[in-house]
Amino acid sequence: MEVNFYANNHVSAYNNKIVKSKKSFDGLDILAPSAPNEVKDAWNKAEKESGVNGYGMDSGGKLTHLSKLFTMSMESAYNGGGRDILGNTVYSAKTAVQKALDRLGIPQNNEEKREKFFYESFLRFLN
Repeated sequence: MEVNFYANNHVSAYNNKIVKSKKSFDGLDILAPSAPNEVKDAWNKAEKESGVNGYGMDSGGKLTHLSKLFTMSMESAYNGGGRDILGNTVYSAKTAVQKALDRLGIPQNNEEKREKFFYESFLRFLN
């Protein structure tokens, strides 16, 4: 028991160091490392407006649910295409988010409703 307690505290302390050293968990470093500033600005505005982000992470870096963009990123990486699914243009970002909206369909729960609101806000800020 004591070993598990120590191990869990050690892991927790390590994770807290990582959280403090990372300034944001918005997912852009994974989904859009080469995106133009216009895309990154729209993402941040949509995140502030909706209270969630398209990657499915909270402000502490914890994955709260599997968002469609997260799923698309994993599929792309699995198929050898990398995880940068928003691309390096405004058009490519709009296309990816529209595809995520299409996959989302009609939201079935509160997480999906918030995710849809984020995507719609993101697209609105890109126009």
